[in-house]
Formats: sequence, C-alpha cells, structure tokens
Amino acid sequence: MRYAFFKTLVLSLCLHPVAASAQEVLTTATPDLLIRSLDPVLVQKEKTRGLKITDAKNLELINSYGDKVAATVNLAVNFHFGSAELTPQAQRLLDSVGTALQSSDLASYRFLIGGHTDAAGTDDENLDLSRARAASTTRYLLTHYKIEPRRLVLRAFGETALLFPADPEDGRNRRVEISTLKQ
Repeated sequence: MRYAFFKTLVLSLCLHPVAASAQEVLTTATPDLLIRSLDPVLVQKEKTRGLKITDAKNLELINSYGDKVAATVNLAVNFHFGSAELTPQAQRLLDSVGTALQSSDLASYRFLIGGHTDAAGTDDENLDLSRARAASTTRYLLTHYKIEPRRLVLRAFGETALLFPADPEDGRNRRVEISTLKQ
C-alpha cells in the first residue's frame, strides 16, 4: 500500500514538475518549465497550491537598477573562458528560452537579461564581462527567435549579486539570469 502511494507521488512529480527555484542554476530546461517559472500568474498559482516555486522575496524584488522583478530563473549559460562567446550547450539552453519567450503565455511580458560573474578578477573586468555575456545572450535571442527588442532589458551585475556569497568563486555564480519585469 505504501509502495503504491510513493509510486503515484513520484510519477505525479515527474509528470508535473514544479517551476525552478530562484536559488537553482539550471543547466537544461524545457520551454514549458521556463514558462511556468517566468509567468508571474503561474508562479503565484503554484505557490498557492503549496508548492515551493521561488522565495517570496523575489516576487517583490527591486534590483539595484530599480527594476521590479516578478519571477526569476538562473541559467547556466556557458561561455568560452574569459569571453562572451556562447558555447553549443549555451545555445541549446537559449533555444528553450527563445521558444518559451515566443509563447502566448509570456507574450505580454518584458524580461531582464542579467549577466553575472563570480568574484575572480577585478570588479571592472567582471562588470565588463557580465555586460558582454548579457549582450551576447540578448543578441542570440533577438536574432534566432525574433523577440521584440523592447521586451528584453539588458543588465550587467558583475560580481555584485553572487548567488552563493559564502563561496564567491563558485562557478554557479557565473550565470545569466532571466527575470520577468513587473508591468
């Protein structure tokens, strides 16, 4: 009896995966997962069903640029060392992002594309590198998925918003963050 319950629970979680947590850095993602993680309406519905989607503070987050953020997904968009050139793995991940951003569920939203680095290197180098990586990500989405440019806002954070501040050189701090901007 207990086995049947757990089997049903595991199967239901596999068939209906929850949206990504804001603290998680995704190396792969389906367009459906990205839609459920970036659509503030769906995120709120998931929260009210008792599922942990994102930290509540992220639903009212205002970043250092003054952007009001409704939902965030951290992506492990990989670049060649010390450059803003996208790797093939990064392009595959951004293909899922592009498909998600083209969906009717997300068509009315604007998104922040935020570049982040770890703490290795100087502040200025990291800020420049994060800006170049956010720009490369944005350029890929604009050219391959014909997203309207007004829907994407580029931000460079450098090492100022580490996801893992206790380990500032952790590779997971090097990421591209996609956030839904409040309307």
